[in-house]
Amino acid sequence: MSFLVLLLLLKITLTLLFAAGPLMLLSKDRLDRLSGLGENSLALYRLYGIALLSILVIYSFGVDVAMSGAFPLYAVAMGLVSNAGAALVLMGRGELSKRPWLVIFLMAIAAGLVAAFFAPAVALRPLW
Repeated sequence: MSFLVLLLLLKITLTLLFAAGPLMLLSKDRLDRLSGLGENSLALYRLYGIALLSILVIYSFGVDVAMSGAFPLYAVAMGLVSNAGAALVLMGRGELSKRPWLVIFLMAIAAGLVAAFFAPAVALRPLW
């Protein structure tokens, strides 16, 4: 095992246990107490913005890989988790009736990524 593999595995494990897991599973009250950020914290929005920028970096690498003719498996997998997960969370909170355009957009991206996964040659074929 290399230093880089160990570093990445450590980051994945700790982030899953102490960030992603609690953010997905704990109540709002518990999260407010643990984070100390408060419900109207600008820091929370900035952290979310950084997370979205991280996702865009992976998408950018995926574009580069796809432009070379290879299938960008990691970008597709990340995009599927991100978009399908967001759509499911929003639907679970009743947002489909409030903001249907957003939920439908996220579901359409996720469906397109699933289609690309099962038909990579078609997904990579030039459109024009």
